[in-house]
Amino acid sequence: MPYRAYVTVSRVKEKEMEHKRPVIASVSSGKGGVGKTFVTVNIGAYLAHRGKKVLIVDCDLGLANIDVMIGVKPSLTLKEAIFEDKIIDDIAIHTKHGFDFVPASSGAIEMAQLMYEDIEKIKEGLTRLAQHYDTIILDTGAGISESVLQFNLFANKNIILLNRELTSLTDAYATIKVIYQAFGRNSFNIIVNSTKNEEEAKRIFNHIDSICKRFLGFPLQYLGHIVYDDVVPRSIMKQETLLTHQDQSIPAINCASIAENIVSWQ
Repeated sequence: MPYRAYVTVSRVKEKEMEHKRPVIASVSSGKGGVGKTFVTVNIGAYLAHRGKKVLIVDCDLGLANIDVMIGVKPSLTLKEAIFEDKIIDDIAIHTKHGFDFVPASSGAIEMAQLMYEDIEKIKEGLTRLAQHYDTIILDTGAGISESVLQFNLFANKNIILLNRELTSLTDAYATIKVIYQAFGRNSFNIIVNSTKNEEEAKRIFNHIDSICKRFLGFPLQYLGHIVYDDVVPRSIMKQETLLTHQDQSIPAINCASIAENIVSWQ
């Protein structure tokens, strides 16, 4: 094959690989209790409803709870992938909500104290799986532990969740600052959860955005908001997503809007 033709074919193949490369989004927060798991599950359900191949990974390794939220009882988790050499491909399960799911364990102290090599093993397994999906969502733990930072580095899109609480905002900023200083990341997408309305959400976003511009030197991206409504805790109690519980509610419409914004990344 002539060199010029070879280069052309190679570039075509590279473009095809880029097109197939999935969005890998980490969902993190500075503090716990702001709704990361709820948001992850519901965005994943809406992306799957849009025809996307979605994988959700519970990366809160020691205190996993996605399985409880969606009503599944996995026989294998990431614990077996680390300590029993199970293949992550075999751990992933399909759910009634349309997305596939890699569960972790809860209450396993050894999973909360993983070595760097163990986290790399998980990332390598997810890299193998990535070719089969359009979107992979990593539901990380709260705070800035080593595993949280490594999963944020693994992702090509970083989502930070916060709510109206002052501690949520300050801890979210601290998380952004640490990821920026550790990895040089300066692109973060913000979701404001449990807000009264869009105006309040934009006000909260503008506040943290101005702080980042002033002290870190870069702006944030507004990905969307979710209004608080009693439909949210009811859907959690029923172990259902908003898509199947009350798809016409305001929080459901909010989640659908965020999912559409994520689709645009692809």
